[in-house]
Amino acid sequence: MGRYIVSRNAVTPVGGEDVLTIISGANRRVRIAEISVAGRGSSSAAQQLQAGRSTGGTTPGGAITPGKADHSEQPTANFTTATTWSVQPTLETNYEVVGWNALGGANRWIPPKGSILEARNGENISIRAPSGPTYQATSISIVVEED
Repeated sequence: MGRYIVSRNAVTPVGGEDVLTIISGANRRVRIAEISVAGRGSSSAAQQLQAGRSTGGTTPGGAITPGKADHSEQPTANFTTATTWSVQPTLETNYEVVGWNALGGANRWIPPKGSILEARNGENISIRAPSGPTYQATSISIVVEED
């Protein structure tokens, strides 16, 4: 169907919570094509996100409407997003790690050929801040492919 962009600007991650959750639509497949993060903090500090499939979660909220990335004539995205949960989804045991520096450092993560982060039929992909770091503001954008 197309590629879409979802972004959050100057958000401060909370350890143990999803910064963003991509929720695939029924009879659809989504894949993460790229994750870009850039520090907007005030001091140098290591920051980290985990990107992986997740299950469950209760009462998602804070939806962001995905923007069309390829062209304006592509259909509206079928997947949804969440930035808040009353109960967080359960992240799978294995995930990708995306790190950056809080003081303006940036990272762009592109999955290996063949796209390893995929969800189908209502499954989730979580972009989560693990417990441990003291988080500072960051900006994040994610390119999502849907078919």
